[in-house]
Amino acid sequence: MFLNFLNFFNKEKYLLNYFCTSIVSHCNLNCRYCDHFSPLADKRIFSVQELEKHFKKLRSKIDVQNIGILGGEPLLHPNINEVLIMTRKIFENTNLTIITNGILLNKMPDSFWKCCNQNRVTILISKFPLNIDFSETFDKAKKNKVIVKFYGAEKDKYKDMYKMALDLKGTQDNKEMHRICWQNKGFCNYFQDGKLYKCTTVGNIQNFNNYFKKNLEVTNLDYIDIYKVKNSKEIKKYFENPIPFCKYCNIPQNKDKLPFEISKKEISDWSY
Repeated sequence: MFLNFLNFFNKEKYLLNYFCTSIVSHCNLNCRYCDHFSPLADKRIFSVQELEKHFKKLRSKIDVQNIGILGGEPLLHPNINEVLIMTRKIFENTNLTIITNGILLNKMPDSFWKCCNQNRVTILISKFPLNIDFSETFDKAKKNKVIVKFYGAEKDKYKDMYKMALDLKGTQDNKEMHRICWQNKGFCNYFQDGKLYKCTTVGNIQNFNNYFKKNLEVTNLDYIDIYKVKNSKEIKKYFENPIPFCKYCNIPQNKDKLPFEISKKEISDWSY
């Protein structure tokens, strides 16, 4: 509500409902079907300084209601507290969330929990069948007044997996794929290295390309470079229209409600 109020008086800024961003590329779980292609990614830790630079530039262009901090596995970042403090300083009134597999939560120091409290950070756990007792996690959360919830699952259930069906030849009608894609609803906007993407797939496809020696092409029409964008209209137009990369997604072949599995790093995990 507050951001909507601000945006009413600031017509130059585009109001984005949500974006997520990776602060590390690698993960400690390696889920099959991962839409960030983390099992295939080289290890990368985004420095607080580079994240801050891009966040400040983005903030000068848009208002945003919700931000998801993820990876890879975000709790692998050695300076996670500094990342959260910096992000909150730039996005003062935005809902800030960490999305984690939860493996490291019980090992996080008290300083992490205090940081989450002080910077109004919610923790969402992607609950997989890993035999983790989260009672200690919820006790720490309660003690530090931090909101912790399960993401995509209930307390007594596990999160389902979703498999995208990449068309490696890029033969799909990009307009039709864009029309029927649920990611087109703004749930998966992605920000990385100064660029805004419509979804995490196009924003992370370099991990897939590099590992399998493919060339699913990302053109300058597939993202918004926040350092080059001229005005709010350009951002609005980008998010409303199909992008060329949509030709690589065969949405009708996608599968959901799949059981959790560890990836064997086979190309079939992401294609059909």
